[in-house]
Amino acid sequence: MARQLDLFAAPLPLARGVGAAAVPQDLLALAAALPQRTRLGTSSWSFPGWSGIVYDRAATPTTLARDGLAAYGRHPILRAVGVDRTFYAPLPAETFAAYAVAVPDDFRFVVKAPELCTLAAFPRHERYGAQRGARNGAFLDAGYAADAVCAPMALGLGAKAGVLVFQFPPQPAALLGGTERFAARLHDFLVRLPRGLQYAVELRTQALLTLDYGDALAAAQVGEWREQPLERSAICLLYTSPSPRD
Repeated sequence: MARQLDLFAAPLPLARGVGAAAVPQDLLALAAALPQRTRLGTSSWSFPGWSGIVYDRAATPTTLARDGLAAYGRHPILRAVGVDRTFYAPLPAETFAAYAVAVPDDFRFVVKAPELCTLAAFPRHERYGAQRGARNGAFLDAGYAADAVCAPMALGLGAKAGVLVFQFPPQPAALLGGTERFAARLHDFLVRLPRGLQYAVELRTQALLTLDYGDALAAAQVGEWREQPLERSAICLLYTSPSPRD
């Protein structure tokens, strides 16, 4: 069994030992026909089932996570990718910069914001240690998000920064102060974030999907993010970049 990736380990060099697979002519033609501002991708670049499709050889998820991004970025259909490891802890600008240099100029990264931004209280899970069950002081704290999340992403990725997604895990609406209070706090949080990045929100608590929530997103000019599952190990990302006048 492949060793599980350490989500908190320092990143290793990206381009070593994994090449890009040959691309059939029909995929090249499909890539050429796609609208320039529409990018397709997946939630990560470490799926071993893509041997012979994206990668030129078989490799473990660990190897692909470390070495596979440059080959992934050479596939003509895959012009975006998700960075999910940031959900557990922020990444420094240097790590984002290493990602950026591995891919072409028209590639974009969809980054998931840390759960510190979106958890009202820490779950009673062992990995939260002494914080288990405690209130989270960084919840919807725009200052923390700007300094620890937005700034490193913008500095490291530059023009290759796509959407920063704030995913709210399942949690009782009452814990968030009720649906109206949550929508108001969310709006205040979003409008205080730095301009220049694109933002989206993903809710996993159905009770929070109210008209107030929709109004909060519209007023802050923020999109709603949805992930489309394709299979157990892959998520499809469909990302449309803004028009030049946006």
